[in-house]
Amino acid sequence: MGRNAKRRLFSILLAGSRPCAPRNPLIRRVTMPAKPSYQFDWIRTADELAQAAATLEREPFLSIDTETSGWQTGNEQLCLIQIGIPSTKRVLLVDVLATGAPTALGPLLVAPNPLIVAHNASFEERQFARYDLKVKGVRDTLAMSRELRPDLPNHTLRTCCRLLLGVEMSKEEQTSDWSIRPLSDRQIDYARLDAEVALTLYDYLNGLEERAKRDLDLDIPKLVEEYSSVVKGRFDLAASIAHEYAYLQARENKLREAIRQKLIDGSPAYDGPFGKASISKVKRTEVNPQRVREVFPEFAQEVIQEHVDRKRFDAVAKERGLPKNSIEVVLDTVGYNDRLSLALKDESGVLE
Repeated sequence: MGRNAKRRLFSILLAGSRPCAPRNPLIRRVTMPAKPSYQFDWIRTADELAQAAATLEREPFLSIDTETSGWQTGNEQLCLIQIGIPSTKRVLLVDVLATGAPTALGPLLVAPNPLIVAHNASFEERQFARYDLKVKGVRDTLAMSRELRPDLPNHTLRTCCRLLLGVEMSKEEQTSDWSIRPLSDRQIDYARLDAEVALTLYDYLNGLEERAKRDLDLDIPKLVEEYSSVVKGRFDLAASIAHEYAYLQARENKLREAIRQKLIDGSPAYDGPFGKASISKVKRTEVNPQRVREVFPEFAQEVIQEHVDRKRFDAVAKERGLPKNSIEVVLDTVGYNDRLSLALKDESGVLE
């Protein structure tokens, strides 16, 4: 197999079995602009929301997304909830400014069914928390993407859609004013699309996850045989690009650090055709144990724990000429972990 053919095969295997997956996530390809295909219905009263919530409890699978306003000024408020329903190919647009607190969704959000999908679910959880509503059991496609496709340059919804689904999403409306009424057609299309593509993205990622999870109930000899085959197959596929990949990764890190240092040294921020680069001061904080004892004495002992840095202990003991195992006399056994020892053999039966 030639080098180019190996690269194509390696990229296809990384992407999974779906034909719409890109050949190489680091190379831009032609993508189709994303357009909503699901129909939509407005929910504008508390009664309509209660009726919808009762109906949605019978669905096996939903997506949820939210739009807010005022986050730029620290006065964030929830304005819109989008609920994608794949069984009927519809999106419900819940106008929270009209319905009031979406408490009718409370039981739905904590029920084991339907399965709820969201991208960056912590954002949605924060919005519902404003109304003392909890979200349980949500499948976060952001977390799934990070786990299953660590090769991607980032895991925003736009990047995932472009590189995994082959569609280009415009995010221009993301920072628009969602408190205005009526919403513009562009805002409505954006809101519909976010709920719809989350379902498609989950379908892709879940397919990859299910493919990786197959045949895990085999006995240990068969599992080790399969493990050996997978490790060696991954190495063989990666070998042809390993050198170039290592260079690109090292070069990326060096360039990033060079940009950072030049900005720290006073170079002007960059905002041009290739992206943006700027530097900002990020406050570093740590909790003051004494202040916790003074301000929160009722639970201070529950959250304050003494800690000894083992590496620092070993270093100081070595400096003082103490035996290497000196730390053992001050160790307490607090439990046990199951540590796996797994080594593979080559074709001649020798451990690698």
